[in-house]
Parts: sequence; C-alpha cells; structure tokens
Amino acid sequence: MTSLRELQRNWEGLAQTDPLWSICTDPEKRNQRWSQEEFFATGKREVEIVLGHLGGLGIPLDIAAPALDFGCGVGRLTRALAGHFPECWGVDISPTMIRMAQDFHKGHECCKFCVNQGCDLPMFRDGYFGFIYSSIVFQHIERKYVESYWRELIRLLKPGGVFVFHIPDHFKASTVTKVRHKLGLRRRLARLLKTDRNEFRMDMHCIPEAAIRKLLSGHQVRIVDVQRTNSADPGFNGNLKYLDDDPERGFVSKQYCVRKDT
Repeated sequence: MTSLRELQRNWEGLAQTDPLWSICTDPEKRNQRWSQEEFFATGKREVEIVLGHLGGLGIPLDIAAPALDFGCGVGRLTRALAGHFPECWGVDISPTMIRMAQDFHKGHECCKFCVNQGCDLPMFRDGYFGFIYSSIVFQHIERKYVESYWRELIRLLKPGGVFVFHIPDHFKASTVTKVRHKLGLRRRLARLLKTDRNEFRMDMHCIPEAAIRKLLSGHQVRIVDVQRTNSADPGFNGNLKYLDDDPERGFVSKQYCVRKDT
C-alpha cells in the first residue's frame, strides 16, 4: 500500500466483511464465528498480562490520567483499559470499526472513540495521556507512516507516561522459504491489480530493534523493556504470550515499553 487512503479502504473492507476475525485471526473464528463475549474477554486478558508485566518490572503508571488505544478496531482493548484508567480513547482509521465500537460500548461511559485518517491526532492536546497501548497495529502499516505516528504519540504522552507497542522485528525462514514468501506476495498483488478489486489483505511490515532504537533516540523517550511475543502469529487469537526465544520460523514480534522523560 502506498497511501493512508488505501490503508483505510483496505481496513474498511475487512471491517465490513469479517470485523472481529480481521482483528484476531484465529482460523476457527473466521466467517463471523467470534462471539462478542469471547472476543472482548481476550482483550481483558491481554491488558491484564501487559499491565501485570509492567508492574512486575516496577514501571510506574499514572492511573489517574487517560489512556489511549491506538488502532482500536471495535474496542477490544479499549474496554479493558477503561477498567484501569479513568477514561480510554480508541482511535482507528476505519469509520466502520469506530461505528461498531460505539455500538458495542453504549453504556460504557469511560470508553470514547474517534476516527483518525491522518498521521496526526490534532483532537488531543500535548501530554494528554498517561498510558498509550497499540497491539497488532503497526505491523500492517508502512514504515514511513509508522515513524510519523510514533512522533505524534510521543507528543501526546505526558512526562513520565508509558507507551507500549508491538511490531515484528524480522521474518525468520530459510532462503528458499523467503523467496517463496516474496513470490507469493507478488502473485497476490498481481491478482489484486488485474482481477479482484474487492480483495482485502493484511500486509505485514517489520522494523528491526536496532532501527527502532535509532528512530526513538532524540525524542525525549527511552526504551525500558523489550519482550518477544506471539502477536504476529498468523492465527493470533488474542491470547498474548511472552516468549523466551525466537520462533523457529515466521515473524519474530517484539513488544516495546517506552517511557517519556520527566
């Protein structure tokens, strides 16, 4: 994809086709098989795992300040975060996802949602959020836009605030498998361009840890923790796990915890 407009069109298509599965891609839940209860329960477990991990590391969180769920989809994690912070905003590029999030959260006064179509978030003032979380989002966005989003999210983070995000580090495979993977992507792209304009896809992008450390340097933040996770698994079902080692093959995903200087 070459523009945010194309990214929005793609995720609008996924939202209108199979919204819950497009967020948690468990093969057994495809074709509208997620129940709302099961789906939102995965968000509650994920947030408890992440906040418990940060607590175990002694990383302080400002639970009196609002939180932000960036790339919220229908609010799977927004609802869970609102149980720990006075309010949680969910932003997403897909208007359909946001409409569904608002419908799912009627009566949840602490959950607020808005569409975000650009690389900035002008609706929020500097330093508004004490905690920002983004899970299984940046992997689907081209690097040039990811860098812009990170700069903006750092702007929104209050001094001492914490930003946690997931992104694949690299794709691990044999040379033959890598070639096949690239050829498969090219074939799918050619088919999309020539035959089916209604085919929507989930592009995957990686940024190595060394590059992330360089990108974030000079932005008044520091990386305080890095963990391998299973969040880039093709069939991720919302059951977040921390891994001791890289998977034998596939995408190696990492969770970064970044704290803004006080």
